[in-house]
Amino acid sequence: MPGGPWKLLEILQETSKYFQAKGLENPRLQAELLLADVLKLRRLDLYLQFERPLTEAEVAAYRERVRQRARRRPLEYILGSAEFRCLTLAVHEGVLIPRPETEEVAGAVVQLVREVAAPRVLDLGCGTGAIGLAVASEHPTAQVVAVDLAAEAVDNARANAARIGLSGRVMVLQGDLFSPLAAAGVSGDFDVVVSNPPYIRHDDIASLQPEVRDWEPHVALDGGPDGLAVYRRIVAQVAAYLRPGGHLVLELGDGLSEAVTALVAAAPGLVAEAVRRDLRGVPRILIAVRPER
Repeated sequence: MPGGPWKLLEILQETSKYFQAKGLENPRLQAELLLADVLKLRRLDLYLQFERPLTEAEVAAYRERVRQRARRRPLEYILGSAEFRCLTLAVHEGVLIPRPETEEVAGAVVQLVREVAAPRVLDLGCGTGAIGLAVASEHPTAQVVAVDLAAEAVDNARANAARIGLSGRVMVLQGDLFSPLAAAGVSGDFDVVVSNPPYIRHDDIASLQPEVRDWEPHVALDGGPDGLAVYRRIVAQVAAYLRPGGHLVLELGDGLSEAVTALVAAAPGLVAEAVRRDLRGVPRILIAVRPER
């Protein structure tokens, strides 16, 4: 200790230097988020308590979180949560951490169904349930079916739906893409089918950041040799599950825009409408439609 109990500002400064030496991005922000979690404060409230002395128990709990982050365990897994649009979602290990880019995908779906009285949305590969839960929270009458292959993701999504109070409008099923719908008595004719599928090329996974490569589930990352394996399956089947005039919304991996657009162009019953860029200017969202005729 620095001549007595650690003060809040002192331990933040030391942790920031430590994280910077470890090569972590935004070291001060990460230090603050971890300390706020230990102290059960909002991050901004730390700024009102810089001179606060920390107890030995608080320092010990904080140091354990710092050690985990230094091992490159993702911040969201340490905190057990991630922010997504207007929601705070629980995130467990074994489940993909929602990304800011996917918030824009959810926003595209909300925009498409905004004027629909009681839209039906299918979220394939739902993970934490982020997209479907965001849509249901922002459209008061939307009905969402969310599907994931992994039991960990299904449990995580169901828990999030229950905690947010959306279990009545968000059904979470376990299975491979469209396969669990019939067994659950769920019909097609969705207004929107949306997916953030695995799209990392298999050989590229080894070069990902350690937080992703070593901690996040590869089943949610690995898109096969060219990154397109799951896109092919969705595009080939989706028209049968869309109402006439219904839309397919896909998150696009970096560099995959043209290839996925070509898949849609070759698919029966689909017409590509738009490819939207994310806030970094990267083509990120493909929107296609099942024509009325």
